[in-house]
Amino acid sequence: MSNQSLANTANHVVAQYSAAGKTLNQAYRATVERVLGDAKTRFASVLEARSIPMVNEQIKSELVNAQELLAGYMLKGVQAAYDRADQAIDAISTRAASGIESVENAVARVESSIKLANFDAVRTLNAPIASLATKIADKVAEGAKAVEARMAVAAEEMAEVAVDAKPARRAVRKA
Repeated sequence: MSNQSLANTANHVVAQYSAAGKTLNQAYRATVERVLGDAKTRFASVLEARSIPMVNEQIKSELVNAQELLAGYMLKGVQAAYDRADQAIDAISTRAASGIESVENAVARVESSIKLANFDAVRTLNAPIASLATKIADKVAEGAKAVEARMAVAAEEMAEVAVDAKPARRAVRKA
């Protein structure tokens, strides 16, 4: 295994972990957005379905509007946080790739100036480890995609199953 193929393997591993991080980030983002949307809908339907003393239709409408405004602020905050997480993943991936390239260039310079047989021995020893690292990174990326798919399926199932809340019962005290 040459120096170039070890660098390619390292870059592949970085790319797979980056892709896995972004996939999980997107899955969690979509889930949080869905939960906030469901909360908005449920709040409005519960408020409209119940008769609350001293709360008329105008107050109910204002409560729904206030809740939608609050959910909008929360959603903007969530989106900003996940955007920053994506940017962090990109920055880490870029820095790692740059570091791999720097090491590759340094090894190439040393190898071209000094002909040592030890470099070939080190590469031969690292070949199985590099192969294993590639396989692990591929499995992590596949796992992240599977988690994203499961979260999407679970969210669809939650949307299909509408559970009506029963009114709370008060315990009757015996005198």
